[in-house]
Amino acid sequence: MDLTGKGVFLTGGARGLGRGMTEALLAKGAKVLICDINTETGLATEGELQKQYGAENVIFKQCDVTDSAQLKAAFEAAVSKFGAVDICVNNAGIMDERVWEKMIAINLAAQIRGCQLALEHMRRDRGGRGGLIINTVSTAGLYPGYWFPVYTATKHAMIGFTTSWAKNPKMPEMGVRWRCLCPDGINTDLLVLQENQVHDVEDFMKEVRAAGILEPEEVVEAFMKIVQDQDSDDVIFELWKGTKGQYRRRQLVDSDGVSNLVTVDTPTSSSSSAAGGGDSK
Repeated sequence: MDLTGKGVFLTGGARGLGRGMTEALLAKGAKVLICDINTETGLATEGELQKQYGAENVIFKQCDVTDSAQLKAAFEAAVSKFGAVDICVNNAGIMDERVWEKMIAINLAAQIRGCQLALEHMRRDRGGRGGLIINTVSTAGLYPGYWFPVYTATKHAMIGFTTSWAKNPKMPEMGVRWRCLCPDGINTDLLVLQENQVHDVEDFMKEVRAAGILEPEEVVEAFMKIVQDQDSDDVIFELWKGTKGQYRRRQLVDSDGVSNLVTVDTPTSSSSSAAGGGDSK
């Protein structure tokens, strides 16, 4: 996909992975509206990126993604500014079992709402011009994770939601493509854990370190690959440390841990249970 002039709506974009995605998109000529709940950081990010890429190409809107009115207003602001949203990236998320209802609201309900806003805007059968919807999920959506049952549930659910829409036989007519970006643990604030944020923090971090922690730049590279890739019909793209990532045909693996992958350049199943982040908020 040629990104020149394309309009992008991206949640959780003020820092971390979301900011990295925004910079990569801007570098390819896209126009990006980032929304985030953190006003101070968002405005600072906006100012820095506007100096580099132009005030007309990057905009910040403060938004609590769990507030449906705020999310809709932010999306409509992107449409108004850019003429259309060609790419919607639902990236905001948290990992905190202490506030599990809030986690469901952010990781699941808000992402679904963002998808629905984008789909109605993009679908060609209702006057749109097509587009791409990307949900930042996690390898936690591919495997069970006892450290964070609710977090894992939200990630499994988002993969199920995304793949279900992608399998709609009318989707080619709608002209919308769907992707789940599923990275393993990322070196962001999401892995700076407080007591009881996940169950058995010490064991969780041991597993994460054993699998290898991704740098945000590695995840941004995978993100840009799926943004620009129009050749694959697969929806789930998983990324582990030491790989370039690969599309997965189904959500769950067989007992050998690899047989449902398009390629086998992936860690063994013993290290694949370490769950990822991939969220930015």
